[in-house]
Amino acid sequence: MTSPDAYARVEGWSAIEAVGRDAGKFLQNLCTNDVLKLADGESCEAMFLDVKAHVQAYGWVSRTDAERYVVLLSSDHCDRLHAHLDRYLIREKVDLKLVPPGVWTIGRGVASALTVRVDAFGAGVVAALDAEAVEGRLMTAEAFEQTRIALRVPLDGVDVDDRNLPQEVDRNDRSISFTKGCYLGQEPVARIDALGRVNWLLRCVRIEDGTPLPGVELMLDAKPVGRVTSSVATEGGAIALAYVRREHSGPGGELRVDGLRAAIAPA
Repeated sequence: MTSPDAYARVEGWSAIEAVGRDAGKFLQNLCTNDVLKLADGESCEAMFLDVKAHVQAYGWVSRTDAERYVVLLSSDHCDRLHAHLDRYLIREKVDLKLVPPGVWTIGRGVASALTVRVDAFGAGVVAALDAEAVEGRLMTAEAFEQTRIALRVPLDGVDVDDRNLPQEVDRNDRSISFTKGCYLGQEPVARIDALGRVNWLLRCVRIEDGTPLPGVELMLDAKPVGRVTSSVATEGGAIALAYVRREHSGPGGELRVDGLRAAIAPA
């Protein structure tokens, strides 16, 4: 997604619209980023947590205006997030609307009735539901996966789920505000930031001569030090996203995946 002429179609992404005078404040209390700082048309990455800071959903929150926000998920799990949010909706003036899984176009300049900025893929890149295809300039699904993994952009429910803590995804500067105040799961997040550290970090791993399946372990000296979550073939082998033990997560360290040579890619 680095070229202004590169577009991709992604299937199965879904969204939730939060509409009403309390929409911004409601989402602010339930996600990791500071959505009240967004201006109309802006968005940010965010995670939605439970009280113990386990990730319930990862995506992008976009503000259309003061009374309408859209949460875009790179999965078909909008119904799960809807149930999670609805549990905490008491007296707030907010209407939560499901946007069922569909085909989205990602690129610069695409637009539809439901358009969300996805800055993880570059400045100005947006995702639009059911937008008209940009003929002749669409990336293949494989090329999009290569781009996504190289940029270390996780997929909701694939590379990040309720087994993870926010700091393990290691997109703190993009997806977590440490200054905005209280939100669900904020105490464990702040405690990790102030007093501790997570043991696992999401990394891009380059692999020689093969494409490992999700769930395969990364090995060092015959000991497991990581776990692959997604992967895609490249001309020189494959690249993958994997959770790696912190002490082995620096770039250049040589590991083994299914007997194949692998190395942590530079951030």
